[in-house]
Amino acid sequence: MVHVEDRGFQFADSVYEVMRTYNGKLFAAEEHVARLFRSLSAIGLEHRLTAKELIGIAEEAVRRAAFTEAMVYLQVTRGVAKRHRGASARIAPTVVITVRELHRPPAAQWEKGLSCITVADNRWGRCDIKTVALLANVLAYHAAQKTGANDAIFIGADETVAEATAGNIFIVARGELRTPPKSPRLLSGITRDKLLEAARDAGIPCAERTVTKVELLAADEVFLSSTTNEVVPVTVVDGQKIGTGKPGPVARGVYERFLMMFTRL
Repeated sequence: MVHVEDRGFQFADSVYEVMRTYNGKLFAAEEHVARLFRSLSAIGLEHRLTAKELIGIAEEAVRRAAFTEAMVYLQVTRGVAKRHRGASARIAPTVVITVRELHRPPAAQWEKGLSCITVADNRWGRCDIKTVALLANVLAYHAAQKTGANDAIFIGADETVAEATAGNIFIVARGELRTPPKSPRLLSGITRDKLLEAARDAGIPCAERTVTKVELLAADEVFLSSTTNEVVPVTVVDGQKIGTGKPGPVARGVYERFLMMFTRL
């Protein structure tokens, strides 16, 4: 149960991570926990947790769940205290870990690709902190669903691309793989970094630089990346066909190289 006065429940005073397994073993656990600790530091949440301890608990949870493949959700809140903006440093953090069975995305996503809409980025200025305060993402996703689209892509006031509601974005233009650079405007994904490494290993030119909405719509390919969905092509944005309107060869090639390099644990 969650205490009614837990600050994660009352104020979204909490951060989280999502990990997954391949062949029953946690993927990039050290990187995920390191990002969790960066988020904890960014919100000033003091704790006595260690990376070794958290990874050990997650591994034990995966063993107990006994799923073929699993998604591990790890959340840390500032703890339980009388409801007020301020909180004593003496309260103990709440730590929650859940494990759910993980299935690969349906094959139709690779055969057809996703349809996305673009929405104004009205989120707070520290999207690099993996906080549970995701209302803007929820509303953007619901807006996409109402139009019949699968997801939404956040566009800043300067008409540049940030990310999707739950994943990083890549485009392919003139043979180059591009993704927005790390900044407070987006959460830099662990899978994002691995995909860039895989693409470079495959000899594909890569660039971490600003992507405009115009470039997004004119791209030869677009795809999203995340821990649980890995790589998912996007074939329609704002009702406009991307490239040929079908998942492209670069996304497929990068994904296959990623699987070969990182998931044979």
